[in-house]
Amino acid sequence: MRILIAFSFSLFSSVMLAQSPEQDEILFQSAMDWLDSKLNYVYYDDVGEKWWSNTFYINNDREVTIKHIASDKPNTANIRSKTYTIRTFRIQDINPKSLKITEVAKTKGRLVKGKMLELRTYGFQDLIHKTINNRRGSSTSFLFLSFPEVLNDSISNYAEIVKQKLEQAILASTKVYPKNAEGDIKTIFTILEGDFKSDEGQPWNVQKVKPDVLKIDQGTGNIEYFGFDQDQQQFYLLDINSEGVKIQFYVMSNEGNLSLSSTEETVFTFHTLHSFSFKGKRFFRQ
Repeated sequence: MRILIAFSFSLFSSVMLAQSPEQDEILFQSAMDWLDSKLNYVYYDDVGEKWWSNTFYINNDREVTIKHIASDKPNTANIRSKTYTIRTFRIQDINPKSLKITEVAKTKGRLVKGKMLELRTYGFQDLIHKTINNRRGSSTSFLFLSFPEVLNDSISNYAEIVKQKLEQAILASTKVYPKNAEGDIKTIFTILEGDFKSDEGQPWNVQKVKPDVLKIDQGTGNIEYFGFDQDQQQFYLLDINSEGVKIQFYVMSNEGNLSLSSTEETVFTFHTLHSFSFKGKRFFRQ
């Protein structure tokens, strides 16, 4: 296995969420600058006898471009016989819970012996778009990055650092903060719609039945509706079960985190566009 590496390394702190939009922007730019300047390397596939060049780029619209070039020589500048595979996606569409590192025991094409980082989109949507030699290919919901043995040996935990930086960028770019009443109402409905699961495995599946009404299934057998009462200008949660009907109203808070409270108790806290807490339990979009 041969490899060319053109970067230096420094230690980074673990992923964390900031407490303001300005701090989130700093975290995001820091992670992106590192990936943009450092996630560029060339490695050799000794089975297929090909050199692979990996590059990373993100534009001002936060669309990531990852390019893989296969050729018979390490320097691709003046080589005619090379294959370009380009994948593009929005950083916000990648599920940070999907980031997973696995060992690769045997080289197979671009994925050589070493470590592999897996990225997937929310809901397995085909939002990672691919072109091969300027011809459009099939969009996918997944992407794999290969980290050869020599790269991981020369820089300790390199694959794990890439994973942390991607996670940091995703969380920082999707963190939500209160803005204004009308916008916050729309944000809350946007966040809650879809399929979620807690770290303990509890489901939270939501479907829109009207523009301002969501039907919630928490796997308990109860029928629940979450909505916004235009007359009272309050959110509510309607619970229908064998004991009858119960309705609870919530006041929206715009101090610090975007949240909904009832009788001085914070019931909903909205963290990112893809995660929230309900009565202290954190739920993540699947």
